[in-house]
Amino acid sequence: YGVTKPGEVIWSHAVNSTEKLNRILRDSSIMMIESDIRVSSYGTPIAVHPPETESDLSFDQLINQMRDSKKGLKLDFKDPEILIQCLERLKKTGLSQPILLNADILQGNGANPSKFSPLGFLALCKKYYPLGILSIGWTTIADPDFGYTKQNIAEMRRISLDLREVTFPVRACLLPNSWKQINSLVQQKEHTITVWNNEPIDDELKDW
Repeated sequence: YGVTKPGEVIWSHAVNSTEKLNRILRDSSIMMIESDIRVSSYGTPIAVHPPETESDLSFDQLINQMRDSKKGLKLDFKDPEILIQCLERLKKTGLSQPILLNADILQGNGANPSKFSPLGFLALCKKYYPLGILSIGWTTIADPDFGYTKQNIAEMRRISLDLREVTFPVRACLLPNSWKQINSLVQQKEHTITVWNNEPIDDELKDW
């Protein structure tokens, strides 16, 4: 793609349907696909964002269609009970492009507790799919007054200290009030941040 810096990477967020996946796979400008993976009402892994539990795109369909693509894939796991089976299927599929394994493994300031065991998530990813790039973050709320705290960062630094390649997903609207804390996470080589936001970003935040 000729990318020289991370900000040039073009993403497609919430690729959770067959129609959107097919459309994005045909779009040559898109470099990275992000899909939300959770357990369906039948107990199988599907691509859908909570609170929805139904989708026409199963996890198997998603990774099988990625075989013929060079686009990277970020899997945002929402339910811990389907993690092992997804990682095992990933290994069998043998995708060659970058695969990011994402979960909100820590509780953020003012947000709900995480469903995941932080060390459990890291151990399972290492055991079943060590080729994956770890993407580990916090549960959050879209309120700048509830940014990332020193305690949040200290906890993340403790569990990620020995990780070689890892990215920390951080919510854009929380960055201005949290940058001093967040910046300390990316002083280690091959530790980066991935900026995301559910809400539209206003001009003031873009300028920041």
